[in-house]
Amino acid sequence: MDTAGSSSVPNPTKPTYACVRCSDRKVKCNREVPCSACVRHRALCIYRPPKAPRRKKTHAPHDQLVERLRRYEHLLQERGIDPEPPRSIDNPEEIPPIEQGPTPAASAETAGVAQSPMPVSAPSEPRATIFKPEVIQGRSGTRLVDNSLWSRVALEIDENEENVEEDSANDTSDDLPSDDDFGYVLGDKMPNMSPLHPSAEQIYELWGIFLENVNPLSKVIHVPTLQPAIVKAVNNIAQIPRGFEALMFSIYSTAILTLTDNDCVSRFSEPRSILLRRYISATKIALSRAKFMSSNSIVIMQALLFHLLSLRDHSEPRAVWTLTGVAVRIGQGMGMRIDGTLLGLSPFETELRRRIWWQLNMHEFRAAELCGQAKYRDFKLDETTPKIGANVNDCDMHPSMTSAPVESGKITEMLWCSFRTDLATGGAAQQERLRNAGKVGFTSEEFIAMDDLTIKDRFLQEMEEKVETKYLRFCDPSEPLQFMTLVGGRLALNLARFLTHHPRRWAQQSHVPDEEKKLVWDVVMQLLQQYDMMQSSPQLQRFAWNVPYFIQWHAVIHAMDLLRAEPLYPDATKAWRLIEALYRNNAEMLLVTDRPILLAVGNLCLKAYDARETVLSRDGRKEQVPEYIMKLRERARARKEALLERRARKTNVNVPPLHSHIEGPTSTLPSDRLLSQQFATHDHLAMPPSDDTFWLSDALVSDTFTIGAVDPMDLDTQDYDFGGSGGDAVDWAQLDAWFGDPVLANLGGR
Repeated sequence: MDTAGSSSVPNPTKPTYACVRCSDRKVKCNREVPCSACVRHRALCIYRPPKAPRRKKTHAPHDQLVERLRRYEHLLQERGIDPEPPRSIDNPEEIPPIEQGPTPAASAETAGVAQSPMPVSAPSEPRATIFKPEVIQGRSGTRLVDNSLWSRVALEIDENEENVEEDSANDTSDDLPSDDDFGYVLGDKMPNMSPLHPSAEQIYELWGIFLENVNPLSKVIHVPTLQPAIVKAVNNIAQIPRGFEALMFSIYSTAILTLTDNDCVSRFSEPRSILLRRYISATKIALSRAKFMSSNSIVIMQALLFHLLSLRDHSEPRAVWTLTGVAVRIGQGMGMRIDGTLLGLSPFETELRRRIWWQLNMHEFRAAELCGQAKYRDFKLDETTPKIGANVNDCDMHPSMTSAPVESGKITEMLWCSFRTDLATGGAAQQERLRNAGKVGFTSEEFIAMDDLTIKDRFLQEMEEKVETKYLRFCDPSEPLQFMTLVGGRLALNLARFLTHHPRRWAQQSHVPDEEKKLVWDVVMQLLQQYDMMQSSPQLQRFAWNVPYFIQWHAVIHAMDLLRAEPLYPDATKAWRLIEALYRNNAEMLLVTDRPILLAVGNLCLKAYDARETVLSRDGRKEQVPEYIMKLRERARARKEALLERRARKTNVNVPPLHSHIEGPTSTLPSDRLLSQQFATHDHLAMPPSDDTFWLSDALVSDTFTIGAVDPMDLDTQDYDFGGSGGDAVDWAQLDAWFGDPVLANLGGR
């Protein structure tokens, strides 16, 4: 047995394996005699040959695999191809073992991730004092180490971590409750059982719909590698890894999202609402089973992103924004906020991560806006920010490529995504420039309200030059994706013009100069026309699903407000035709009863049309009431009746006798007025207070709750009036409240 003294004598032959202590601790050993770790800890350094590893079961004997490899090398040499010389075998431990062939399920997830092998990030030498961000890759995916605290931990991570790290996301054994199960974030109690897949024929049909309708507008998957993975999964449905299963269900739900109700009935014999609810719920279950909150898998990241797309139009905006924030945090933990070239990742994975990161952030920008938040407040652009995805087709990329794909000088499949990302980076860069110029805390909303048209017009000119010269002039209207980009580009420029000359700059409508009013009106009319074209054009029908989420409600509300103030404004008839088209193309605007912004727009539309009817009647003219106006009136009437009934039920339980609070004879009051007056006095008794009011007020020491205890249902009877009684301009601050007020946003949950 060696002693401390003898072990310090340099050994002429450097060991090819770790010392006993480093092996037990599973840390990096530099294989010196003694090793640096034992010297640092003043421990005895002993080297013993490791036990022979147990042979793994393989699908083919080892000798057959070696013989096959030699035969392939011989065939290559016969054809004049010199095989790559083998790596140096000075260190036998660096020779990777011949592994068992992948199972169909494992191949499916590998193809879905579409990653090529990456070098292990643990350095062979102690790192410098200044720690630089790096990625650590294990079987569960890639995670980023980006602070000095973790730099010491990263040094101790064994280079063969993948041999000991558990891949809980792909574990198909029965789950037990654990502290890292955050499935409740998705909003439902998640069962442990695997959700039910559709039939093989329906899976292939949904996959085809996804490729045609969703993939051109998202581009966060690599079709050539995912296509065979889908086939393998269908043929082995019971053995799909959990992350890949979540991706499949998210593909089903987004495919259904793009179809009309008639399409769903004819293709799948079920209504769209039922299919969409089924597959969204199944995606939630699959994500929960895959433990998405603690995942580092690109596959799960793709599934989560598609899940956000599938529920964004029908879910409460604040919840969508919050879940999007969860996805952003998961991406940050995987190092996606840093360009892959700076982390030493393979060119293929670098490109895929860029696409995912930008799609996620563009979704976050819009989700924040719909919640009343500034679009780019927490987004920073610097030298580490991921680049825009390369302008290449999927066929020009493959997981084993050793260099970055060469940008194409022609239009590719990435046209729409590159165009949108360019717009997002331009907007974020403009906001960053203004902050750097000394405008502390400058936000996108402050840009809208700026009076300095020089800065705003310069930004608009730069944006127009980029969009026109880089994208629109190359678009062929006969190609659906190029036509979509052409119309979308024109719409984006008009939207920028509207924001540049936003009515918020003026306190009242009467203060706006006629030229400015005409300019904004013309821009809004063009916006409504372009929304209609993107949703009603047969050529763009497969992309129409993506439009409603990006409708600029400020522009729609401005049009209705002006029509209310000036019912016979020039082109008013054309404007009403475009508003009718908006309701026709977005039926949920007539059906949804729990989205404050849609209710507000509906009530403002009724006020504007009432003003039009009044003026026409005064001039002796009359027109047929459009169907959507009749439906809006019916919805408003039904909601008021439901509220009165609800109040009446509460009155019988909560409200003391009427005579003790109302002066004068009450029998002369009509029943609805009497009820209204009664609740004007006792509305604070309708419901218990909110959580915050409960502990922030003195409600606990009172017999009744009197502070802030307003029944949110009472808001249903409000007129959603954004202007004054004289028809002045919209109160934009009140409009922001409809976007972002959490009480109003939760009306449907009461």
